[in-house]
Amino acid sequence: MEIYKAAPDRYELRSGVEEAAPTCPYGNTYQWVGFDKELQEYVRFTKSVFKLLVNQ
Repeated sequence: MEIYKAAPDRYELRSGVEEAAPTCPYGNTYQWVGFDKELQEYVRFTKSVFKLLVNQ
C-alpha cells in the first residue's frame, strides 16, 4: 500500500481477458489484473490496494 500511495497514477487495473494479461497458476484468466504503467508490466496488488482500485 505504501508503494501504491507514493505514486497512485503509476498503477491501474486492467481486464484479465486482455491478450497480454497473465493467467493464474492454474491456467485460468483473472477478472482484473494490476498494471505498472512506468515499467509496462503486470503486477500483483495486495488485497487492500485491489479493493481501493475496484471501489473507485
